[in-house]
Amino acid sequence: MQTNKGKTLTSANSILLIQVPRIFDQFIKIEGYAADNAFDLGDGAIGETRMGVDGKQSGGFTPYEVDFNITIEPNSPSRSLFLTWVNTMKRDQETYYCNLSCELPSIKERYSASGFLVGHKESSSAKKLLEPLQYTLKIVVQPVEAI
Repeated sequence: MQTNKGKTLTSANSILLIQVPRIFDQFIKIEGYAADNAFDLGDGAIGETRMGVDGKQSGGFTPYEVDFNITIEPNSPSRSLFLTWVNTMKRDQETYYCNLSCELPSIKERYSASGFLVGHKESSSAKKLLEPLQYTLKIVVQPVEAI
């Protein structure tokens, strides 16, 4: 049996920064994630294929976007950032793009992306404890960098 000594799997030291030009011109660190779910990146459909009537398959690269979900606790210091972003969109009836930077020191990777906020939970559900809030973005991810 071997142990992987070079890299751990922790996400506790991850750093997620977000910038929303015209609302937040500087990058802001997201804090106060939900206990079991900080953020997740959806699957991307990087290619498309089709088969001709002669049985020959062809394929090609397709640009794509992915879902990016950020889940924070109701008492997160970052909640005000999202409230301001959502309220500005409602007031202006306009969308505002964002830039993201995500660093995962445990696996020595960083990625950057840009996109739009497309969904959010209006308020926390009141149960035994207030439930986390999720914000969904549609983003385009740049190639991953080694750090």
